[in-house]
Amino acid sequence: MSKKIESGMVTISIRLDKNVKKRTRVPFLGTRHNHDVAINIFLRRCLIENTLPFEVGLYRPNARTAETIEELESMKRGYVPEQATPSEKVFKKK
Repeated sequence: MSKKIESGMVTISIRLDKNVKKRTRVPFLGTRHNHDVAINIFLRRCLIENTLPFEVGLYRPNARTAETIEELESMKRGYVPEQATPSEKVFKKK
């Protein structure tokens, strides 16, 4: 619930994960910024961009990672790549 303050500002109460709050204190050390300032900046960017100021979506791996994932999935289905190294060589005792 919001409560008006004389300066035209309002006070809001939010629930925030304890670890997130603790970890985000570090970037603010040595600056005049705090969580209030960060939230104000975030909300102002939302107004300027008329949306969230960042993309929200699922993780998209880069090309090399996607290729590796596909290769692993193929191997699960029984495909053995030509350049595969026999496990005896990989786990050879020195």
